[in-house]
Amino acid sequence: MPMWPATVWCWLTRPRRAARRWMWSSTICCAPCRVPARKRPTAMAGKLCWAPGLVLLFAAAVLTQAPLAVGLLGFFLLLTLLLVLEVRYLRGKVEAELIVPDQPAVQGRPFVLTVRLTNHSPLPIPQLLTLVQATDEWGGNTITLRCSGMLGSKARAEQRLTLQANKSGVWQLRLQSVTLWDHLGLFKAQCGLPQTAQSLCVLPQSARLGSDTQPDPDADGMQESDRSVLGGNYDVREYREGDSLKQVHWKLSAKLNRLLIREPLAAGTMAGQGSGDGPGEGEGDMWGNFPAEAAQHRKAPPTKKKAVALSKRGGTDADSGLVFLDRVLISPAVPARDTLWLVVDLCLLLALAFGLVSAAVTAFAVHPPVWVWLALAAWCAGWCLFGRLPRRVQRLGLLAGSLVYLVGLFLCQRSFLAGARQFGAAVAASLNQRFNANLAATAGGTPAQLGLFLALAALPLAGLLALAALRRADILLLNLLLLPAAVFLLLAGSNVSTPCWLLLAVGWLGALAGSRVVRRRALWGAAESETCRRNQAQHRAIQKGSAAATVLVCAALLVPAFVLRPVVGLPLQALQPAAQVMESAAISAAVTWLPRVSGGRLNLHVEAAAGGVADGALAQGGGLQLRGVEDLALTASDQPEETVYLRGFIGGSYDGTAWQAPDANAFDSAAMNWKTEDDARLTIASLPFLRAAYDGAAEPQSLTVERLNAGDAYTYAPYNAYWNDYYTLNGDGAADGQTAQDDVFLYYPRSIAKELLAARAEGDPSVLDRMESSYAAYANSHYTAVPDGYDDLQAQCETAAKEQKLTDPDDIAAYIRTWLNTNCRYDTNASQAPDGIDPIHYFLYESKSGYSVQFASAATLMFRMFGLPARYVVGYAAPQSLFTQQADGSWHAVLQDDNAHAWAEVYIDGQGWTPMEMTPGVLVTAEKADYKSSLPETIPAESRAAATTDSADTRQDLQLSTAPRRALWLLAVPVVMLAAATAAFILHRRRVLGLDTRRPCAERVLAIFAAIYAQLVRRGLPAGTSSDEQAFPQFLLKEVHELSGREIEAMVSLAQRAAFAADTLTEEDVAAMRGWYNRIKNNKKT
Repeated sequence: MPMWPATVWCWLTRPRRAARRWMWSSTICCAPCRVPARKRPTAMAGKLCWAPGLVLLFAAAVLTQAPLAVGLLGFFLLLTLLLVLEVRYLRGKVEAELIVPDQPAVQGRPFVLTVRLTNHSPLPIPQLLTLVQATDEWGGNTITLRCSGMLGSKARAEQRLTLQANKSGVWQLRLQSVTLWDHLGLFKAQCGLPQTAQSLCVLPQSARLGSDTQPDPDADGMQESDRSVLGGNYDVREYREGDSLKQVHWKLSAKLNRLLIREPLAAGTMAGQGSGDGPGEGEGDMWGNFPAEAAQHRKAPPTKKKAVALSKRGGTDADSGLVFLDRVLISPAVPARDTLWLVVDLCLLLALAFGLVSAAVTAFAVHPPVWVWLALAAWCAGWCLFGRLPRRVQRLGLLAGSLVYLVGLFLCQRSFLAGARQFGAAVAASLNQRFNANLAATAGGTPAQLGLFLALAALPLAGLLALAALRRADILLLNLLLLPAAVFLLLAGSNVSTPCWLLLAVGWLGALAGSRVVRRRALWGAAESETCRRNQAQHRAIQKGSAAATVLVCAALLVPAFVLRPVVGLPLQALQPAAQVMESAAISAAVTWLPRVSGGRLNLHVEAAAGGVADGALAQGGGLQLRGVEDLALTASDQPEETVYLRGFIGGSYDGTAWQAPDANAFDSAAMNWKTEDDARLTIASLPFLRAAYDGAAEPQSLTVERLNAGDAYTYAPYNAYWNDYYTLNGDGAADGQTAQDDVFLYYPRSIAKELLAARAEGDPSVLDRMESSYAAYANSHYTAVPDGYDDLQAQCETAAKEQKLTDPDDIAAYIRTWLNTNCRYDTNASQAPDGIDPIHYFLYESKSGYSVQFASAATLMFRMFGLPARYVVGYAAPQSLFTQQADGSWHAVLQDDNAHAWAEVYIDGQGWTPMEMTPGVLVTAEKADYKSSLPETIPAESRAAATTDSADTRQDLQLSTAPRRALWLLAVPVVMLAAATAAFILHRRRVLGLDTRRPCAERVLAIFAAIYAQLVRRGLPAGTSSDEQAFPQFLLKEVHELSGREIEAMVSLAQRAAFAADTLTEEDVAAMRGWYNRIKNNKKT
């Protein structure tokens, strides 16, 4: 039986939208140059570790601004861009062909679909996914067949899908998509495919078709033999059961969309009988009801449609009866390059092993012998050769090698353990330094013992890396090995060398590229077949070639990435304030939970975490404010009536980048001439207390300071305190910290000490007074230096001192405070100065925004410009509003991490070191009520005179021609000015009243308090009067009669809470401050 009628029937009954043409060679070509692509987007595949790693690297670059982090970020951004360009290039170089059988399929018999893939690019394609869509025209189901593959460089491969149809029908087949990935598996793209489809007919199982009879049809769909049988004269009628397919009039049936039969006039009864001797005898039994069913489905197409995906062997669609039997990838033969691939494996393993071991060595400052690196290279080469051995030999070799390794460890266990203890001591010392831990670090051992430990430990390490990166090519397993080690080195190590990280990153990227070429043995055919051997060789070539190419490309990208590092760092500076807020939250959690997890052995303190405030550095981390961590607990014997400042770090000299501690040796040398009986450091530190207590006019108060989570680098103590020989002082600077601080200090509050010391100035000088005069001379000679680069500000301060006759420290402080509040803005999220730029100069002349660190540093330099000895101090500020009375009569306060503060201290003759608060919000001045004077005339008199010499006629012509336009301008200008004034008033009103709910409650409270301060200045309050001074509430009681003393105290306390405990404020506090503002504004002075 010829098979062409069934083929033509498939063509006849296919959908109208398909192209009607003969399909003997069923080929679809997807060359992008000829057929427009159906879909060409690229999308992030979301692979493991890339996106989180890029986010972590971005956060590290934003927070630290370290050259390595910024350079690596630029490198990975360039690499990501290169991968996007690669996948866009590859999708235009791949062609795909769908080849279907040129014979109808038979129900219950398997048939093969072939997808022929061609790669025209010199780059291999490690991962490729083909989707073939099969639509059952009779049942309506759409089935998607999945098959994965790979393509070598300028190579061709075939994907063969073996299917079986258990029901007769007609199938529409087409390539749905061909998707490929880049070499790291991050981005994907789809090749361009045409929208044409092919038909495949599935005949009943009873059909008996000869595979060797395939005649070509003639013009009208009939063969010459059939024409001779039917004769030249025939009649046309519709198909009836029993008619032969040879009698079908194909052209007329296609034109009228009905199945028509040609019946010879001489054989009219033959067709009606459906049996007997003749051409149609037995054909009705052979084809069954297939033509009738085809016509029925053509007239009534299915309405219910369902989408099904088959991707596994044996998968079946019950509705259509289609079974997915098998799929196999046919790859071309490739030459074996075992030596070259061995070299690639060795280079990749050396990069990983040397990068990891050298990172550990540099992180903990150990110095192994040179032969350790030779041993590590030998281990790497041995593991690479070991992977080339047969599986059975590998098992035996691994067992024998393990026994030899254990025996060697047993023989040299003493030296091995000594080297392990030496390395462990280095790790413990680094942990103790970075986390203030108390881990035991016992020194000892020889370099040979350390080298033996590292060499023997590197053997299994190299084996694990070879297993993950080479043998299994599993990036997840490799990440499980490298990620914990890298995190530990970053946290515990002191300073890892940059080449180590670069070497490790390049090796990891090469392993990632190799892991993207997945071993799909299920698609490679039988284990011992030629197809399987070809696929294995192709897989090895693509895997090793991808890894080698990735390593070379990454090594080439490192140079431009670090060259472009300044360009990448520019936008990161703008994001630094927002990133510091996130860093603050993370460090707060670490401060709280790290001691709990480690049982108290590891303690991450505030200063150590911030990395800049405690040691005087201003470039990074200076303004970091944590939230919710309790640092100090204070217990006072009497109710404090002023802000209690607890000194920590004290900066004596500024080197253009950071404040340095005072020179202890210079102090000791000078103190030898002061005739101090005891320790000169303790005596000078206690000098204000001793002089205030000399006459016994007032009893000192006591203050207990208990350290909770604050850093233990310093001992925090109030001003005018007494120091006994229990403490260790660094010259006249800070006091060394203690393991656990819980000290009781006897001290005089600043206001009481000021009165007592002022009274002593009127009496005869004692030994203590002469000692104070000597130290004052020392302070004048050591704490008045100003670095270069501030000539303009120095000249401005000298001019102000002469014109305004500024000699008193309080007057100078008021001038500096006003100058800073006028020219600089307080911003807790201010940007940091770039690398190599003076942070104070950057604050004063470029950013003009900062927090307490910048304001205190600038004020310290300005005090020195006026000739006053000044120092920079970092510690804690405890406003009196934080103290609450206890049952025993004492006053208790808990200082959290946001109470950490920076200020300037000035040495006043006869008084000692006195804190000077310069930060806006802490000491609110009239900066928000600053009046702007009108600008002077800028047009010279000569120009104005010349402008009036125009002729009268010219002026008249201009007036006539521009009169309507001028009228519009005269009308528009007042309207615009009125609208701008209204908008400015509304914005000012919202800011003053704290109506902008997007801002934190603390900032809104301080804004309203600043408006209150401006109102008081207008009524006569001296500018620069601190809200912490007694003159401030006294002025309020005198001028504002509607506020009681308790309300005034509550208002000042709320402002101090907003400055020092910002996270404790609510909307109710904002409403309360707004109410006080309205009452003060509406109150008229009597």
